Amino acid sequence: MKPQLGILGAGASGLSLALLSDLDYLVLEAEPHPGGHASATSIRGWTFDHGPHIMFSRDELLLECMLGSLGPNVHRCRRKNRVSLAGGLARYPVENDLAALPLPLRADALLSFLHARRSGGTPGNLAEWFSANFGDVLTSAYFRPYNEKLWKIPLERLSMGWADRIPRPPEEDVIRGALGELSEGYLHQLFYSYPLHGGYGALMDAWAAGIPKERLVLGTRVTRVVPGPGGVVVEAGGGVRRFGQVVSTLPLGFLIKIVEGVPLSVAEAVSRLMVNPVIAVTLGFHGEDPNQFTAVYIPDDDYLPNRVSYPAVFSPHNAPPGCFSVQAEITALPGAEVLEWSDDALVSHVLAGLLARSLVPADAELIFRSIERFPQGYVVYTEGYEGDLEIACGWFEAQGIILHGRFGRHQYLNVDGCLSQSIDLARELGFELADDEILARFRRLAGLSPSAP
Repeated sequence: MKPQLGILGAGASGLSLALLSDLDYLVLEAEPHPGGHASATSIRGWTFDHGPHIMFSRDELLLECMLGSLGPNVHRCRRKNRVSLAGGLARYPVENDLAALPLPLRADALLSFLHARRSGGTPGNLAEWFSANFGDVLTSAYFRPYNEKLWKIPLERLSMGWADRIPRPPEEDVIRGALGELSEGYLHQLFYSYPLHGGYGALMDAWAAGIPKERLVLGTRVTRVVPGPGGVVVEAGGGVRRFGQVVSTLPLGFLIKIVEGVPLSVAEAVSRLMVNPVIAVTLGFHGEDPNQFTAVYIPDDDYLPNRVSYPAVFSPHNAPPGCFSVQAEITALPGAEVLEWSDDALVSHVLAGLLARSLVPADAELIFRSIERFPQGYVVYTEGYEGDLEIACGWFEAQGIILHGRFGRHQYLNVDGCLSQSIDLARELGFELADDEILARFRRLAGLSPSAP
């Protein structure tokens, strides 16, 4: 039988939906390998992701599905994140470690936090929300510069919906942290897991291994999509296929260029949805990493990376013996000058900043470098984006094309979020999936992946 469901894109959202599908389906992927944004790169013993990925979730089912699909290929870690601020390194989240800040910043931050909590009022934008929940001092010193560095727009222009993702710290924890007592925040992230071998891409390899080869077509770029009363025609790789329904995880900005008949109002709505590219600079060193940090957040405006992470902390197999690696993320606006920087200029800038902040030892020998540029990195929740997204989703779904995933539906999703939305979508499509059946499907994947040790 011809496939009835077309799935465009074999990233985390496309793969997980395929594993949950009870219809005939076909997955089309432009790249020669599955995984999308959650892929990994391995070069001469160095393994690193397309930006750092780890496995954690508040939802036990989602976490068990991810871990279960890897079988024994799992490494468990305790978070050791830091925030580079005021010449030092505070534990993450910074509001729980005000004692690490120098005086008078420490006292000012605590007093400002307490004053904000007692002032009340209703924030009118995200900048006011940060001030109301963390105080003006912490907002000015960290939350504003870090978020504006990451998202590339003023806090006032970010959607208030972003606030739903940020926990409000208990007063007692902030006060105890300011007095020097250890107080961990974001406890659902305190312990995380990661593939022992193969980088984060091992998870995607495990998911792809569960899809019959004839249903996963790699290296085939979709070039034209024609919705009509008899279904959706998809041209890809020189062939033409007709589906009863299509689920697209392709970036929306690309999708509107290949779908016939997109109204101007829909195209304009999609054009207002903001997606920032990312440069990932991975440096490998011979020597010992004395810090063993998971990640460090850097709000400084004179240093391009907003976050650096340590792949060999995620798994010791991500670097050759006697070595460690650091990955720096640089976000930019489309067309920004930094996107044209040479590899040498990027490496020089990143390395100088790491050394200045003691994030690598001064005597560590640089022996490896990799620079990867991703035009689709971070979806940005600009003020009012919800309305534009509703316009796009409504029109495409009326054509038999369901938008899905991080870039397909313009949602800031981690992989557990991609899986969660695939479960929801599968049920909306009529697949009767109990939680135990879902878990069983993912556990059956363990050992099938070529990335497994």
